[in-house]
Amino acid sequence: MKTIVNRHIIILSTIISFVILLGACSSAHRVNGWYQVADSPKNKIEGKAIVTTKDFATVSLDTVTSPDIAIIEGKLKTEKAQKWADATESRIGKRIGFVFNDSVIMAPTINCRIESGGFTINSPDKALILEIYKTINEL
Repeated sequence: MKTIVNRHIIILSTIISFVILLGACSSAHRVNGWYQVADSPKNKIEGKAIVTTKDFATVSLDTVTSPDIAIIEGKLKTEKAQKWADATESRIGKRIGFVFNDSVIMAPTINCRIESGGFTINSPDKALILEIYKTINEL
């Protein structure tokens, strides 16, 4: 009887460990776009996307050879500009971040309401900016 109880405890412990391991390994996929970002823990993405790359009306790529950098400049679709303006106003003094492939690429502190629907995406990694630009244009 004691052996059966021990076997059940081992099986139950194994199942619980497996469930915990699955929970620790799984993470929610984030759609590429702009999100609220907390300072602590570092670059923690909060909530759902403010706008996604599908909401971008235009994007252009600006490259400079010295220093070797690239910057994406964009504008949101007209129907998303008000949401962007409200979100940026509510985040004054806080951060929003551009998320690409589940990573925060940049997360500036917002200083004012942005009513134009405009944004820029930059990184010291030029290859990454080129990859983001290519991905956005494939939509």
